[in-house]
Amino acid sequence: MAQQKVVIEFSEELCGGVIRDESQLELMKSKWFGRNEGGQYVLSLEEVAYLLMKGRAVVKCSGKTYIELDELVMEYYKCFSEMFWPRLIVYTDLRDRGRLLKPIGGNAYLVKHKDSTLKLLLVMEEKMPAGIKDLMEQVEKARKNNLSLIMAIVSLQGDLTYYEVSEVELSK
Repeated sequence: MAQQKVVIEFSEELCGGVIRDESQLELMKSKWFGRNEGGQYVLSLEEVAYLLMKGRAVVKCSGKTYIELDELVMEYYKCFSEMFWPRLIVYTDLRDRGRLLKPIGGNAYLVKHKDSTLKLLLVMEEKMPAGIKDLMEQVEKARKNNLSLIMAIVSLQGDLTYYEVSEVELSK
């Protein structure tokens, strides 16, 4: 028996999806997709794209139904920012490896590993400038929340490399 596809209403205003069906909402919550926001259950653009690519969702908007990501991209290209594609590569890689992750703003995710440990993940693209001060702020932010920081660097060819970043104090 085929699994029922999740019905996602696309919101151009949010550049993401909304789930209205209560039974589907519980399923999405249990699998770490989406978040409550302003009285709605909202999925990020990466989550919508991932579910579409895996054939686990249909997206509806303005009377149209989308079953392929490229159709959605063609119609709502303004929502797909420069960093969307690197974020989607990382999101897909980690989900396919069985990790649970939630977008937490910008290029950051909260990742739950199979052993239930949580980590802060920051997505960067090759040749993207990053200052030491910015990196130290991210390390400090992770440390204050008892998390380790992982950086996912996406090459211009779409290859991924993960680095664990931490602060070290050098003594004489």
